[in-house]
Amino acid sequence: MSSILLRQPKAIDLHIHRYHFARCNSTNEAAHDWLKTAIPDSVGIFTTTHQTEGKGQLGTAWDQERGKDLAWSIAFFWKAETSNQIQRQANALFDLNKATTIAALQTINEALGHHCPPTCIKWPNDLFIKKGNVWSKCGGILTENTWQGGLISGTVIGIGINALSTSLPLYRASLAEIIPHKAGDQIEPQMLGKTLEKNIRLAIENWKVACIQGAESVALFRRKTSADFDRQLLARDKWKTYHWENKEKCGKILSVDDMGRCVVQWKTNENAEDGKDAEIIENNKQLKWSWIYQQQNKRTD
Repeated sequence: MSSILLRQPKAIDLHIHRYHFARCNSTNEAAHDWLKTAIPDSVGIFTTTHQTEGKGQLGTAWDQERGKDLAWSIAFFWKAETSNQIQRQANALFDLNKATTIAALQTINEALGHHCPPTCIKWPNDLFIKKGNVWSKCGGILTENTWQGGLISGTVIGIGINALSTSLPLYRASLAEIIPHKAGDQIEPQMLGKTLEKNIRLAIENWKVACIQGAESVALFRRKTSADFDRQLLARDKWKTYHWENKEKCGKILSVDDMGRCVVQWKTNENAEDGKDAEIIENNKQLKWSWIYQQQNKRTD
């Protein structure tokens, strides 16, 4: 039986270009501009001290403070052979999204070290951290792909982590706020960026190798990645209150399937069984996590 190769970042044979801006609208925007003139099989990494128009999923705003938080993007211009190999593997891009989200959460865990409180992934790819009894968002990921003639030509992965912020909106938290005076240099944006690059590049290389090796390796990669992703899901297997289809409902997150959809079980009676009355949700904006707002409101009462 074949196995997935686990490569160290130094084994990645790619042309890497790094760009740092004192100020820019968005590192993802800069990455897309770079892709327009990039050569195949090259990589661009983009950071900025001051991101003025950061965006999250579906155009939502991403708040951060100048010089205090990490705004980081990586762009890949795939060569035609790689694009074809990716195209042959069904749902491969969902595997990539899961792998990079796990790598981003790993970066936070490594930065906080033994001080690290519980961390989780809120579907589809928000990074959450717990302080006391309250879960707050501390990071997020936005992945965007470009296409040519039905084949993927480029991928941009943007990651924001609130590291040192002190003036964030409600429901948000920085790493410094979670464990003040304990984490040291590891949560400085520049250090976070270095750790993030290492973890993201390794995750992408392992995914790429699986796609190149074929269906069996992709299946092995998918099983491991999906298991790791599901294990770290926020509120997995816990009954919580959600707003769905214009009503408040009690449900629990079971998993995220191979197409990136969230599987939720709704409680219809006191003896609800796992898997019964489960529903697959595709649009994350239609599912409101009422319990997150409720816990925050209790904290501010």
